[in-house]
Amino acid sequence: MDPRFREVEFSHSFIYRIRSHECDRQGIVHNARYLEILEVARIEFVRKILKTVIDAGSFVSHDKYFTVRNAIDYFSPARFDEDLVILTRISKIGRTSITFEQLINAKADGRRVIECESVMVHVDPVTNEPLKIPEKYRIVA
Repeated sequence: MDPRFREVEFSHSFIYRIRSHECDRQGIVHNARYLEILEVARIEFVRKILKTVIDAGSFVSHDKYFTVRNAIDYFSPARFDEDLVILTRISKIGRTSITFEQLINAKADGRRVIECESVMVHVDPVTNEPLKIPEKYRIVA
């Protein structure tokens, strides 16, 4: 496990229960599904920590971001109907990008499921060219 991912340093926690369609024939969460689960937790982080209203135009006509990097380390499988604790924080804000770090732990026994680092670039909603990160997001880094 990466020493950067110490649980006490995360500002947001979100509980997510695994659904049957997220599991493969072995009964474990398919590795690609974690990207969707992490996105759900990032959106909840934006709502709660950044106090941003999410509406139908979010991430399309305003506050548009492109994911440019996802790095995931897998430690143990999650299974159907298991509750997961997803911890999220912003570890770095550049001129046009935000780096999120996330942990997923099993709620029942605390075992580490994954560690993830994601980089998002803020872009103009019309031209898709990089834009400066809004000041309202800089307060959390």
